[in-house]
Amino acid sequence: MKDASPDNVSGPGWIGIGQGRIICADALEGLNEVADGSVQLIIADPPYFQVLVEHGWDNSWNGPEEYLAWTIEWVRACRRVLRGDGLLYVFGQLGKREHVWLHTCSLLAKEMQFHDMIIWDRAVGYNERSDSFTPQYEMILALRHAANAAPYFDKDAVRLPYEEDRIQSYLRDKRYKDKAARETHLRKGKYATNILRVPSLKGSSKEKIGHPSQKPIGLIHQLVRSSSRPGDTVLDPFLGSGTTAASCESLMRKWIGIESNKAYFEMARRRIEDTLSRPEPALD
Repeated sequence: MKDASPDNVSGPGWIGIGQGRIICADALEGLNEVADGSVQLIIADPPYFQVLVEHGWDNSWNGPEEYLAWTIEWVRACRRVLRGDGLLYVFGQLGKREHVWLHTCSLLAKEMQFHDMIIWDRAVGYNERSDSFTPQYEMILALRHAANAAPYFDKDAVRLPYEEDRIQSYLRDKRYKDKAARETHLRKGKYATNILRVPSLKGSSKEKIGHPSQKPIGLIHQLVRSSSRPGDTVLDPFLGSGTTAASCESLMRKWIGIESNKAYFEMARRRIEDTLSRPEPALD
């Protein structure tokens, strides 16, 4: 087992860029290169299974049972490399095939300890079904090692600013005697909830670079900021377009990315190189 520090990870298919390394390999093969208990945060956006039906990488299993068995396998590998105070975030989606994601959540909550279910409010609905309300969200299952584990989480890092008129309205409340202390508190912003409203990327978005399931960097920033410290190592076993790596470069984290698709591997590499030349703003 190799040292997981991005500075020391090496081997066939690995390239080093900025603060991290990318390996062009299957997730399980790549995870074999990572040392036990060496990663602070894992952000996993795996294939959802027959959601993007036009893409082979989302249809490479013979059925739900095979997909679920594969999911358990890579999650166990993630648990092995995750620090005792770390968190694993797993993206998923409801829709016409919602039973697969629900079974995924149930099974993974047996493999690790359920920590939270975060709702990503995409702000714009997608035309997934005609027999119910238009879907507008995806989900992020948060897992920790065990019931008694105490994962690192910084709520102050993801406070949301109040609008100026709201601040002035609160300051007029006569119940607060120490106006200066009250204003200091308000200027810090309010705590983010587990419903994260970040608009999904439209085709015309300057951020979008061609991956069909690319997540907005503002969403990933919130996971990275809240669940890791500068200098920590963040792992993405399904790197895709490189959003997690770009976020880590902006936020001074080390990172490891694994991507099996050669076209996406190159896409992520070019994006990270571009980020290094023109850093993406670390805004929510």
